[in-house]
Amino acid sequence: MEIIADVGGTRGRWILINKTTIKKIETSGFNPYSHKISSLNHHLDTIKTTINDEKISKITYYGSGINNNEMTDIVKRSIDNHFPGIEIDVFSDLLGSCRALCDKKNGIVSILGTGSNSCYYDGDNINMQINSLGYLLGDEGSGYALGRSFLKKYLRGEFNEEISKSFEDEYDLRKENFKLVYEKNSHRWISRISEFIYKNKEDKLVKDLVTDHFNYYFSEIISKYSSKNLYLSGSIAYFFEKDIRDVSNKFKINVIKIIRDPINHLVKFHVK
Repeated sequence: MEIIADVGGTRGRWILINKTTIKKIETSGFNPYSHKISSLNHHLDTIKTTINDEKISKITYYGSGINNNEMTDIVKRSIDNHFPGIEIDVFSDLLGSCRALCDKKNGIVSILGTGSNSCYYDGDNINMQINSLGYLLGDEGSGYALGRSFLKKYLRGEFNEEISKSFEDEYDLRKENFKLVYEKNSHRWISRISEFIYKNKEDKLVKDLVTDHFNYYFSEIISKYSSKNLYLSGSIAYFFEKDIRDVSNKFKINVIKIIRDPINHLVKFHVK
């Protein structure tokens, strides 16, 4: 038996397989930059309890924040403590998306979820990457960046009364108490504003905000790669597919494939 895991910043999917999928386990997310290691340890405890006495020979882990040897080692040590003596591979979630979307094809691969990331994938390896810089400096195209843009316009009174009132009722927020924006971990609920935006994107001002958001993403990130073929994963890519394709046409970028979750595709990649 082996486990293939895809763990983003918001949620994780762990698949127990033996040539075919046996069980799927969902957890919350983990990123070594923004979560304590105790969060990952808790997820691994959950996995151990759920699989009971199944003998695991290998764990292949794809995760957010895995971008250097230090972060790789942090995750690998935690897994080894829970599953000693087995084969452990730890990769970035970006490489996971490359393998899930492209298999052996080449092109630009980008994750658009709570955060964002991108690279050029040559069919085997990532060989060019524009640093995402995280939510404080970058994450263009992400749910957080979209939510932040909406929140700024709301607080400055740029939306009509109907949209503003609907937003206030759904998020229990008023212009007078916007200090919530600066509370710890506020970037997580700000990213969830993208759900409200999606439901209301036929409003002209909201629609314009979405278009501007993806225009900026393409101009700052995607247009700087030499390839014209783009593969996308993540909830923002999945739900805003039409808006992304509309903007991509202006930049003469071919959106080849969009998936919401890489995990089932990763299972196919590893189990052939």
